[in-house]
Amino acid sequence: MNETPLTQTHRAHKAKLVDFAGWLMPMQYTGVLDEYHAVRKGAGLFDVSHMGRLKVTGAQAEDFLQWISTNDVSRLALGQAQYSMVCQESGGILDDIFIYKTGETEFLVCVNASNRMKILEWFQTHQQAKFHQVFIRDQSAELAQLAIQGPSSQSLLKKVLGSVVDILKPRQCLPIQANEFSGLLSRTGYTGEIGYEWYLPAGEAQLAWTQLLQAGEDDQIKPAGLGARDLLRLDVGYLLYGNDMDEQTSPLEAGAEWVVGWNKGLFQGQPALLKQKERGVTQKLVGFEMLERGVPRHDMEILKNGEKVGHVTSGNFSPILQKGIGLGALPPALGEEGVLLEINIRGKSVPAKVAKLPFYKRRKA
Repeated sequence: MNETPLTQTHRAHKAKLVDFAGWLMPMQYTGVLDEYHAVRKGAGLFDVSHMGRLKVTGAQAEDFLQWISTNDVSRLALGQAQYSMVCQESGGILDDIFIYKTGETEFLVCVNASNRMKILEWFQTHQQAKFHQVFIRDQSAELAQLAIQGPSSQSLLKKVLGSVVDILKPRQCLPIQANEFSGLLSRTGYTGEIGYEWYLPAGEAQLAWTQLLQAGEDDQIKPAGLGARDLLRLDVGYLLYGNDMDEQTSPLEAGAEWVVGWNKGLFQGQPALLKQKERGVTQKLVGFEMLERGVPRHDMEILKNGEKVGHVTSGNFSPILQKGIGLGALPPALGEEGVLLEINIRGKSVPAKVAKLPFYKRRKA
C-alpha cells in the first residue's frame, strides 16, 4: 500500500484510512457531512498527494501535449492551467488531466492516481516514437499535493504564503517562494468553491499542513477526506474517472466536447472523434435529480416508463440541495432538461428528471 508524506499526520488526526487506487487515504476525519459543510461554509484541507504529477519539458513539449491530449494547449499562456483528456485511437478516454504551463517549454501534468502508470507509459511510448526533444519525468514521489478549498481559502492561505495568493485568478498558477515554503500554487480544485491546489516538495508537506490548520482556526478549517470530496464534486457535476468515463467512453459521450480542440490540428483519437461527431453519439452523460425521496447509486438502472434506458454513473444525496442527484448515461433524445425518468432503487422505481448542470452554484463573493 502506497502512503503519502502525510499518512502519519492523518493517523494523528484519527482519520478513517482506506485503500484508494492502491493508496492509504483518509476517507473522513470528523465525518463526511461535517467536512462537506466546512468546505461549503469555510474551508477544507485535503491531502491529494496520491495524484500523479508528470513534468514534461523540452523544445517539443507543447507539440507533444497538443498531440497526446484533446484540448488546445497552444492557448495556454505562461502561468495558466487547462482541463483536458488523453484518448486512445478509438476515442476512448485513458484519463482526464490538468495541464499547467510553468515555463515556455515546461509543463506540469496532473493525472489520476489509478491511471498514473498507464499514462506515464502512454506518454513515454509516444515520446519515443516521434517527439525526441521531449523529456518526461515522474515527480509524483518528490512532490506532495494539498487542496485548500472553500470561501475562506484565500484569506487563510494568505496567512501562510502572503499576498502572492491575491495574484491568482481561476485556472492560473505561479511558482512560490514564501516564508519557508516553495512549489507551485494554482487556483484550481474539485469542489466548485473558490480554492487552491499547492504542489510542494514532499519534505515541506507536514509543516504546510500544520500551518494551514493553525491559520484557519478562526475560519473553522477542517481536514477533509475522500468522502466529502466525492459529495462536493457531484454537486457541481464534475466527472470521476472509472465511474462517469473510462476507456470505452469518449469525451463526446461524457458530455465533455468542450475539452476537444477541433481546430488545433491532428491529435490522438481525433479521427475517431470526428466520425462520432458526424454520426452522433448513441449515449451521453447527463445530470438528473430525484423528485421523491431516494438516493441513486453507481450502476443503478435508469428507466423510462418502466423500461431500462440507461444507468447511473454517479449518485448521492446532496446535503446542500437536500435531494438525491446523479449523473447517468442516456440516449441523447432522453437527455434534455426536464425529461421525466425513474431510477430503479432496490427494486422500486423512484421518479427523477433530467437537470441542468451544475446542480449547485457557489455564491459570488
